[in-house]
Amino acid sequence: MAPQARDVRPAAPSDLASLVITGHRAFADDPVIRWCFPDDDDFTANGHQLFEWVLTRGLARGTLWCTPDGVGYANWVAPGRPEVEIDDADSAEVPLWRLERYGAIDAAFTANTPPEPHWYLAMIATHPDWQRRGVGAALMDVVFSEADRAGLGCYLETETESNVAYYRHHGFEVRTEWDLTVAGERPDNHGPHMWGMWRSPR
Repeated sequence: MAPQARDVRPAAPSDLASLVITGHRAFADDPVIRWCFPDDDDFTANGHQLFEWVLTRGLARGTLWCTPDGVGYANWVAPGRPEVEIDDADSAEVPLWRLERYGAIDAAFTANTPPEPHWYLAMIATHPDWQRRGVGAALMDVVFSEADRAGLGCYLETETESNVAYYRHHGFEVRTEWDLTVAGERPDNHGPHMWGMWRSPR
């Protein structure tokens, strides 16, 4: 049975380990993630650190939603995109070239952030064994309802044409497009094309 928005709940710290696994599996072939982890062995060994970094911030904001079994999550950020303070002591271990790519992603995302108040879908993931069963829809609907009541839009970035079609099915439309790049890198090292998508309130 497909999950419903009412089955989705705020994530707790005890969910973190299972959600990191879900993200690591769900994004194994994602163009942006693999731009930052182009080596398979590197992604297998170290990719989980990125998801732990992202999800720890979602927990701190209180806007990370998940299914009770941890097979799906949506890391939403509330209007105004509140900052959280998290200790990043391990960042010194990240290679410089990867930090540069992280920086390029952050700069591009910032440049394309809509000026209107909105809910931001920073990351959504469903474990591959549970995809195409309505998990993603339930994880989005829980915030769509709140955004619609408040008359607010929702925004996300995505990096594949199939994802663009998927999000269009859920009410998003393309607002901006760009290519990820790092100054000084060879053209064959440039990152993927991206789309910024906006959902107007219903």
